[in-house]
Amino acid sequence: MITVPKIEMHLAHACTLRCTGCAHYADHGLPGVLPLQDGAAWLTGWGARIRPVTFSFLGGEPLLNRRVPDFLRLARGLWPRARLRLVSNGLLLHRKPELWDVLGETGTTLTVSVHSRDDAYLARLRPNLELARARAAEIGFRLEERDSVEGWYKLYRGSGAAMEPFTDGDPRASWTACTTRHCVTLQDNALWKCPPLAHLPLVASRHGLGDRPSWQPYLRYRPLPLTATADEIRAFFARGPESFCGMCPARHTHFTKSVTGAPAPF
Repeated sequence: MITVPKIEMHLAHACTLRCTGCAHYADHGLPGVLPLQDGAAWLTGWGARIRPVTFSFLGGEPLLNRRVPDFLRLARGLWPRARLRLVSNGLLLHRKPELWDVLGETGTTLTVSVHSRDDAYLARLRPNLELARARAAEIGFRLEERDSVEGWYKLYRGSGAAMEPFTDGDPRASWTACTTRHCVTLQDNALWKCPPLAHLPLVASRHGLGDRPSWQPYLRYRPLPLTATADEIRAFFARGPESFCGMCPARHTHFTKSVTGAPAPF
C-alpha cells in the first residue's frame, strides 16, 4: 500500500452552473453522472494499491449523482484514515436530506464553493449555506465555505468548438503557475495528472477537437493504469512539469467570473 497525497474523482460531469473557464470544462455542458458500479470498481481497485491522505469527490456538481451516500461510505471503508471531502456548489443541498447523517457517519468534510457575488445567485445559495451550517453544528461534520470567485483564470483559449490550448512554450512555468498541478484525478479507472488532462477527451469528443493538430499532443497523454508497478506509482506522484503542461498558460490573466444558467433545475 503506497501513501499518496491527494486524489479526486468526479461523481458527475454535469453541473448546475456554467462558470466561464472552468478547469473541469463544466461550462461546456458535459453530460452524465458516474454509475455506482463503475465508480465502485475504480475505488476498490485503487483502494488495494494506494492510501490517499486526502480524497475528494467533486464534479461538475456531485450532488446530481443520487448515489453520493454510497460513494462516501465505500471510500471511508477503503481508507479509514483519509480526509474525505465532498466539494459542491451547494445549490442542491436542500434536496438532499439523506446526506447530512452520512457526512457525520463517514467524517466527510463538506466544502461549499461560492462562485459569484451576483445578488440573484447569492439569494439561491444563502438558504442552502444556512442549512449546511445548522446541520454541521447539529451533527458534527466539518463545513468549509470556499471563495471561488477571486483569482479566476482560464486554462485554455476560446470555448466549445473554438477552444485552443495555450502556446506559451514554457511547460515548467505553466506547471508552476497551475492551481490544479497537485489534483491527481481518478477517471476511467486510471490516474491522470490533473483535471484538464483527465476530462479533455470528453470535451474534445463533444466539440470535435480530436482531429485538430493543436490538441493532438495533449490528447495523446496516457494516464497511469491500475496495472502500474509500485515504482511506477511512486514515480507518477513525484513527477513535476511535463510537456503536457504546455497546454495551459504560463502566466495567468485574472478576470471576474461569469456564472450562467443551469442545465439542471434547482
